[in-house]
Amino acid sequence: MRLASFLALATAAAGISTANLPVVTRDVAILGGGATGTYAAVQLREQGKSVALIEKKPQLGGHAETLYLPDGQYINYGVEGYFNNELTKSFFAQLDVDYELLLPGSMLTKHVDFTTGKTALPASGILDAGTGAALYRAAIEQFDYLATGAYYLPDEVPEVLLRPFREFVDAHALWGALEIIFTFAENVGDLLERPLLYVIMNFGIPQIDALLQGEYIRPKNGTGELFDKAANYIDERNNILYSSSVISASRTESGVELVVEHSQTGKCTLIRARKLLIAHPPTLPSLTAQGFDLAREEKSLFSKWSHVNYYAAVVNATGLPDGFNIANTDPSNNPGHLPLPPFLWQLEYSGVPGYFMIKIVGPRNDDTFTAEAARELIVQNIRAMGQAGTFATTPGEMQIVAFASHTPETLTVDVDEIRNGFYKRLYALQGVRSTFYTGYTFCTDYSTPLWNYTGSVLEMMDS
Repeated sequence: MRLASFLALATAAAGISTANLPVVTRDVAILGGGATGTYAAVQLREQGKSVALIEKKPQLGGHAETLYLPDGQYINYGVEGYFNNELTKSFFAQLDVDYELLLPGSMLTKHVDFTTGKTALPASGILDAGTGAALYRAAIEQFDYLATGAYYLPDEVPEVLLRPFREFVDAHALWGALEIIFTFAENVGDLLERPLLYVIMNFGIPQIDALLQGEYIRPKNGTGELFDKAANYIDERNNILYSSSVISASRTESGVELVVEHSQTGKCTLIRARKLLIAHPPTLPSLTAQGFDLAREEKSLFSKWSHVNYYAAVVNATGLPDGFNIANTDPSNNPGHLPLPPFLWQLEYSGVPGYFMIKIVGPRNDDTFTAEAARELIVQNIRAMGQAGTFATTPGEMQIVAFASHTPETLTVDVDEIRNGFYKRLYALQGVRSTFYTGYTFCTDYSTPLWNYTGSVLEMMDS
């Protein structure tokens, strides 16, 4: 039986008729137009492959949100910068994107307990960023097999990687480095209680080396420009399906068939491809909702994830003075005085007068911490600063001028699962039923290592 006939029967069995749908035939179908899906589409086009990129939003970029202001200024409030290395610069050159060094909006920081709104003392013995990062890097050098950013673990996972980070901090006297570590790994939530492995995966050797050796760079005209140019390179008219989601999927070792529905028009398209690349988090609810015919091993693995609800925002007209960052500091949480979920990481001065960027982290596996709850927490924390007399805030006039959900974020599994080979089983899914995976469930959630990992997946697909 020909592949098309087999897949059509499978799709019909799912209750969806494909008889009168327009058909798109491609070498590779890609689900998700964030950092990895976009990078993969660009490289496949460069190689002469045909692609269909399916993205649920009306634009590419994923977590790389940019707020463009009427006066021509912009604020990257999602992804703020990229590693200053050859891979990043090569990708920028491929898309004809000019870049510049990423400079902070301010080097000054005030510490405030966001729950009370009162000024707080920073933890004692805080090291400067460079010294703290170097000290921490020396301590994690023993885990150099994680240096690519992928979960390439030995068969017997060292028990220290599975223990709470607090123990590693004490064993290596890293108390003074906690501020810089938390700056890069705030998305893990309760940093001191999370397994060391997940702290390293969010702030490990690649991130530290980028910080110490080459700093970070950003597109001169905002990250939005990077993805606009990528869309043009991919040929968005013919190869990108915006505002669209898969509603039925059938896969064999010879190819895949996807029914894709546009969220606004309801129009459906049938995509046939030799291979499928899933570039969004492969959670059981999301794939089930898309009608995927999951095998037992896929269901088993994808049901193990836990995550945090994570949001990014930009606020204006707060009444807060310009020119410095306001760090959320909990004097009762030692060592480090780090805030506990749910929390605003800090009010980060954007460099544009009146505008502050915010990252909001919810408790792990608490889906009651919705976007509405995150917005309320922003208002509560800023109002508390005014009520405490710390700043003359104006919460009644404040505007949340940009807001984005990055949920689900920081997908992790229990340490027993890691101990029993979860990640080896996860990577073993590559290529099964013509399906490949990339994204931050397979690699650290930083664009440049993700692009590097995606490149290795494209090589697998071509073999």
